[in-house]
Amino acid sequence: MQHTVYKHDGSLDLPATRNLTLNDPFRWLASGWRDFRRTPFASSFYGLVFVLLGYAVTAASWQSPILLLTFVTGFLLIAPFLALGLYDLSRQAESSQKISFIHSLLAFRQNKWDMGLLAVFHALVMIAWIRLATIIGALYFSHSGASVTMLLEQLWLSGEGLGMIALFVLSGAALAAVVFVSSAVSWPMMLDRNKGAINAMATSIKAVLQNKLVMLIWASIIGGLFIIGLATLYLGLLLIVPILGHASWHAYKDLVE
Repeated sequence: MQHTVYKHDGSLDLPATRNLTLNDPFRWLASGWRDFRRTPFASSFYGLVFVLLGYAVTAASWQSPILLLTFVTGFLLIAPFLALGLYDLSRQAESSQKISFIHSLLAFRQNKWDMGLLAVFHALVMIAWIRLATIIGALYFSHSGASVTMLLEQLWLSGEGLGMIALFVLSGAALAAVVFVSSAVSWPMMLDRNKGAINAMATSIKAVLQNKLVMLIWASIIGGLFIIGLATLYLGLLLIVPILGHASWHAYKDLVE
């Protein structure tokens, strides 16, 4: 497969990025599945982290339905950071070296300051989402003591509820798009090349904008699979998270020269 390479001469000295094809996102998924099969136990650990995190968040916010909905939908905002170990497993598999689970757990130490900076950015976006979702909930529901069942009835059986769903989805999609565009390749790039956070984010933005339709398909696949994972009471994330994490590594390798 051949890709067209575009070079960048700006002050950030960004690496060259490639033009991709519409079939590439599905090839990434196949590569992610292959990596999962090569490292099933280590990969499943990271999927289990997401499952347990989902149950913990649900238990902690069950009495506040709006907060529960906010945290559950916020999974996509923190997923790129939590999948760092999966990127490292794929990198190890790619280099044909002996795969070390412990090495993947400590992957952040390789570039901890810049990874920490990007993690702060993700945290700020998550905080913004929590505040925004709380405001949206307050606009539509005057009583905060509603149960989860009552909230669901109001959401689906009333015009106001449908209006809230629309505003909630649009707002969440906007923030998710910011995270996706800025982190599509930034985390694996910082791990692989020890690049700074600003350089990695700029490269990610450049690569996504250069492949708008391809990356829209990829973002839709990620979002769709996460919805399936949530709909299975988080259990589906045990498999979905590792495959997407590994696939994201291959997306980075294809996007960045």
